[in-house]
Amino acid sequence: MKFFARTPSRDPLHIRNVLNQLSEDVQRSLGADIESVIVYGSFARNHQLETEQDTVSVMFVLKNAACQTLDKLSAVIVRCEQEIPLSTMILTREDLRSSCDVFPIKFHGMQQHYQVLSGEDVLCGLEISDEHLRLRCEQQLKNLMLRLRSIYLHRGQEPGELRDTLVEANRSFLQDLHACLIVKTGIVPEDDTDLATEFGEEFGLDTNVVKEVLGLRDQASLPNAGELKQMFDRFLSLIHDSALVVDQMETRS
Repeated sequence: MKFFARTPSRDPLHIRNVLNQLSEDVQRSLGADIESVIVYGSFARNHQLETEQDTVSVMFVLKNAACQTLDKLSAVIVRCEQEIPLSTMILTREDLRSSCDVFPIKFHGMQQHYQVLSGEDVLCGLEISDEHLRLRCEQQLKNLMLRLRSIYLHRGQEPGELRDTLVEANRSFLQDLHACLIVKTGIVPEDDTDLATEFGEEFGLDTNVVKEVLGLRDQASLPNAGELKQMFDRFLSLIHDSALVVDQMETRS
């Protein structure tokens, strides 16, 4: 007899129902050991998953992360993963507080769009230093630049892979632009195109290639290899120049 794995649903209504059930099951299984269950990321932002690669991101804040507690949580998460595409972050309150200097962009992004499913709002009062955020922005940009150079060596002759690399890298780059503008101005547009425009105007950079890469997601036909290589080259140059200006950026007082 052949068995078929169930494909996790991406339907927004089903996801919402599963998340509500997840919250109830966690409370019932862990009791006082669970302090907070929070959904963040694209689903919290748009109430749907934006791409086929997106998952529903959920953070669990525990009183302790001992194996006995994790065993209880594991059973609940496994059931949920059969229903929806799920990614989890498991922290204690002390982990959360002490990690703001290590993952400032991640936690700052979480603070912009999240929903508390149950327990305490542990993100509301989380303080993230502008200097930590600026430094991490620079690190992220340089890491992205180095990674894309390496990827190009192996995928530069494959238009389909080059297109997919650009689209995925652009998503990471936009997150970095968001954090950079928070440090510089404290004000960030919601729309990705407006975000790129605002960053370009604020830092004196041509960000048109970001908008071109955003357009690749909706193109039915693949641009030719020459066009993609030129786009990739301009995208790399923009990341390089962005890292340079962020290195010199002063944080708000």
